[in-house]
Amino acid sequence: MIQLSLLLLSAVIFFPQWTLLTTAFSPTIVGRVTSSSRPVPIIYAQKSEDVISAGEDKNTTDPNHNKDAAAIIFLHGLGDSPDGWASLTEVLPNLRPSLGKLDITYVFPPAQVIGITVNGGEKMPGWFDVFDYPIGVDARDDPKGLAMSVKRVEKIVTQLKDEKGIDPSRVVLGGFSQGGAVALMASYNRRRKDAIPFAGCICMSGWLPMKDYLDVSEESAAATPLFWAHGQFDDKILHEQQLYGVNKLEGEGVDVIACSYPVGHESYNSEEIDDMAGFLESVLCPQTETVKVPKYAQVDEETAGSVTDDDETNALLYYLCAIGIDESIVVNESIPYVSTVL
Repeated sequence: MIQLSLLLLSAVIFFPQWTLLTTAFSPTIVGRVTSSSRPVPIIYAQKSEDVISAGEDKNTTDPNHNKDAAAIIFLHGLGDSPDGWASLTEVLPNLRPSLGKLDITYVFPPAQVIGITVNGGEKMPGWFDVFDYPIGVDARDDPKGLAMSVKRVEKIVTQLKDEKGIDPSRVVLGGFSQGGAVALMASYNRRRKDAIPFAGCICMSGWLPMKDYLDVSEESAAATPLFWAHGQFDDKILHEQQLYGVNKLEGEGVDVIACSYPVGHESYNSEEIDDMAGFLESVLCPQTETVKVPKYAQVDEETAGSVTDDDETNALLYYLCAIGIDESIVVNESIPYVSTVL
C-alpha cells in the first residue's frame, strides 16, 4: 500500500497533466448541499419512464386539488447524483419558511451514465458529453446529448401536469454546472410555440450552450425570470460564461438576477443558497395560511432502459432545426455523434 501511494504521488509530481482527467469533473469536486437535519426521501425520475407518484399521497387523482401546488426540478452536476442536492427539501424551507407553506414536489432526476470525452472516455453520470476543459465561452457543444436531456425534462414537466396537477407555470427548473446548462436550454432556447413558460429558472455555476442558435420566445422571456449564481474563481466553468450568458439572455428580454461570489466551482455556499431560496420565494409564494407537507416522488423500480427511436429522432430534429437545417430532412439514425448515450 505504501509503495502504491508513493507511485501515485510520483506520478502527480512528475506528470501533473495526468491529474486533469481525474479531477476535472470528479464527484468529489462537484460538492453537495448538506443539512444537519434528518434524511429525506429523494425523488428519482428515471430516464424515459419518469413516472412520478407522491410517496405520501398516492391516491390523489384530482389534478386541481391544490392551488398552491408547485414543483422544483433540480439537475445535478457531472459525476454527481440526486443525493447531492436532496437536502434542498429541508434547507430551502428553513431559509424561507413561506416555501414550507406550499405543496412543493421536489424532483431530482439522475443523469445517465455516459462516456465523457474530456475525461478520456471515462463513464460517469452526465447530461451530455464534454469536449473542453476548462469550459469557457468557446467550448464545444454536444447537441444530441443536450437535446435528449431537454426531452427528459419536458417529459417530467408533462408528468407533473398529468399526474400531480402542477401546471408548468408553477414549475421552477434549475441545475448545477452541467445541470444548469440543461436548465437554461429547457427553459429558454427554441421551446415549442405552445409550451407554457416555467415559473423560473436557476443556473448555478453553469453555462449557456448552443449560444449561437439562441432563440427565446417572447412568452418565455416575459414569464420565466432567471437566477444565475457563479463563483468568481471558478476554474472549471469559467466566470466569463456567466458574463456572456447573462448578456445574451438579457438581450433576448429575459429578466436575470446575476450574482457572483468569491468562491470556485462549489455547490454549497451559504450566501448563494440563501439567495437561491429568496429567488424561489419570489416566484412561487402566494399568500398562504396553512403549512403543507412537501411530497417526495417515488419511481417504480424499473431499470432505466434505452431511449426510444422516436425520442432520439425527435431530439435530433429539434436541434437540426435549431442550427438552421430544414425540418423536413429525414434523419439517419446512424449519424455518428461523439456522445455515447447508454
